[in-house]
Amino acid sequence: MKKDIQNERAVGAFRTYARLGLCREESALGIICRIRGICGDRTALDMIAVFDTLRLLEISGETLVLRAVKEIYLYPHYYRRNELTLRVRRLADELHCDDRSVYRYLKKARDLWLSLRQKEKKQTAGDRSLLSSMIGKIT
Repeated sequence: MKKDIQNERAVGAFRTYARLGLCREESALGIICRIRGICGDRTALDMIAVFDTLRLLEISGETLVLRAVKEIYLYPHYYRRNELTLRVRRLADELHCDDRSVYRYLKKARDLWLSLRQKEKKQTAGDRSLLSSMIGKIT
């Protein structure tokens, strides 16, 4: 598989979000407070972009994409070799689709994260008008 620095960065952001325990937090305020408390500027912007990506996927009704992200990327530990591939195959069996479809779902989430992250700057962090403009691109 061809490596791309932007894809690796997006996957790293999703995995860091899970490793920090932000995916288990219930409230949006709790997530934002934890992000500000434990992350530096660049990591905080990455985590806010992940948070916004998950919210946009949920709002837009992309349940398959959201499920793929939660079951594959938002798992805090990868112990074995090929753990990601095995998770993709298991999810493909559960959804009754092929592996390629699951990889397409993950690519859609990575592209959305990248789009959010490129538009989010330090001075616009926390400005939610960015979300309303992104909803139009998804649907």
